[in-house]
Amino acid sequence: MGIVFGAIDTGLLGVAALIGASFAGILGAIVGGAAGDAVTDGFAGLFEGKMAEYLRKHGIKEARTPLSSSMGKMSGCLIGVGIVLTIAWSILKISI
Repeated sequence: MGIVFGAIDTGLLGVAALIGASFAGILGAIVGGAAGDAVTDGFAGLFEGKMAEYLRKHGIKEARTPLSSSMGKMSGCLIGVGIVLTIAWSILKISI
């Protein structure tokens, strides 16, 4: 199942990066890829949270919810790309 998710996730990220690149070059590709990754990881979090609810329902302790898993993944993606872009622009002086 992980291979299927990975293929879909990365495929959609590539599509989002290409769309972003067509609008704004390299910066657009970075932002488009980050947004695409955040959206697909958000959907993954919904499924992960649903599984957590199923486990709790059957007596297995679990603290995640669909919303918390989804928001956690999306936030992590956006924070990660924000850090990368901040380093690229301020420390490495990469201009786009």
